[in-house]
Amino acid sequence: MRRAAGIGIRPAKPEVMVPSSWMLAILSVLTLTVGLSARSGATAPAATPSPAPGECRQAAGPEERPSTITDDVANCVYTRLSGSRVRVRAAYTYASPLGRQNIFLGVDVLAGGNRLKWFGYRPVPIGASAGAAEIEIVFGLNSPPSRALTTDQVELFMYVGGGQIFFRKLFNLKLEWQL
Repeated sequence: MRRAAGIGIRPAKPEVMVPSSWMLAILSVLTLTVGLSARSGATAPAATPSPAPGECRQAAGPEERPSTITDDVANCVYTRLSGSRVRVRAAYTYASPLGRQNIFLGVDVLAGGNRLKWFGYRPVPIGASAGAAEIEIVFGLNSPPSRALTTDQVELFMYVGGGQIFFRKLFNLKLEWQL
């Protein structure tokens, strides 16, 4: 042992970190979930096919009712306000156990399955377990293309304020947008 100014200094022993059994259990669950387990050959479960998109129609017609026991959005009806604005109205059911505050309905606009960045909306708070909501979609954000743009779907989704999306539903809606 060396001495420095009367204090004993011992050389450090190399320590080997051995993960505890609970850490190993968490690691194995994560590995199986992500599908990266090389030893076991496990893969991620196959994705369940998403249901066919509904239709978002222009005229009011026979109403489609959302499920009464699970999160759902139905009866999508749109109104064109201008070449760059559309209002979408839909019925919803909110049945998740995520609380009664800070839950919103949002929308994405898609073309060929791709979400487009040139659209915006004001989130709509969901205040009850079932109801109807209107969202105005605006084209022209984030340096949009100067030519007319054709889109083919909208996706309505429910989320917790701050970003956690817990329900999504696609609707076919072919529109041409221009500034």
